[in-house]
Amino acid sequence: MSARTGRAVVLESFGRPLALRTFDLPAPPDGGMVVACTYGGICGTDLHLRQGHLAIPTPLVLGHEGIGVVRELGAGAARDATGAELRPGDTVMWASSIACGRCVPCRLHREPTLCENRRTYGVNRSVEQGPALSGAWADHIVLQPGTTVVRPADGVDPLAAMSLACAGPTVVHALYERRPVRVGETVVVQGSGPVGLAAAALAQLSGAAKVVIVG
Repeated sequence: MSARTGRAVVLESFGRPLALRTFDLPAPPDGGMVVACTYGGICGTDLHLRQGHLAIPTPLVLGHEGIGVVRELGAGAARDATGAELRPGDTVMWASSIACGRCVPCRLHREPTLCENRRTYGVNRSVEQGPALSGAWADHIVLQPGTTVVRPADGVDPLAAMSLACAGPTVVHALYERRPVRVGETVVVQGSGPVGLAAAALAQLSGAAKVVIVG
C-alpha cells in the first residue's frame, strides 16, 4: 500500500460480510483536512445500517464515530471549533454530520440533527459520490469544510474520548440544549448503554439530587 492510498471497511450489500478495500487518498479540500484514524467507534446505528434498516447509499465506508491525527490541512483549516490552532500531528475528533443551516429544521427549529440536507460521515456519503474515504472505519478520513473539529485537551485518553463520540453530543443536545437538568431534580435514565451512561453522568454534573438508571 502506497503513502497515497488508504484501506477502509466498506458496506457493499446489506446483510452481507463487510469488505476491506483500498482507495486513493486525495489532497485535503480547502477548509478541510485529511486525518489518520486512530479509532473508529462501533455504534448501534452501524448494526442497523449493515442490516439495511435505514435507507442509505451503498457502497459506503462505515464509521460515524472517530478520533485521529491530522495528516494534512487544507487551505483555511488552521483552527478547530474552539479557536485552537491546528497543526499536522494534532489529535482531533469531529462531529459526524454537517447541517446545511438553511432548511426549516436548521433555521426555524434550530434542530440541525433533523436537517433535510444533512451529510453524515459513515452514513450517507457513498463511495461513488466521493471522496471515498468518508467514514472512520478506515486508515484515513477526508473531512470536508464545515465539519466541526475539536482538538481534545492534552492528557485526554483517546479511548475515553471515543466512548462519548456519539453518545456525548446526543446527550448534550437533549439535557443541555433542549431541556437542561435543574439542580435538585431526580433523573431516571432508561437504558444503561453508552447514551444512558452519558445521560446519567451529565445529569449528575448538572446538579441532579438523584440519578436512577434502569437497565
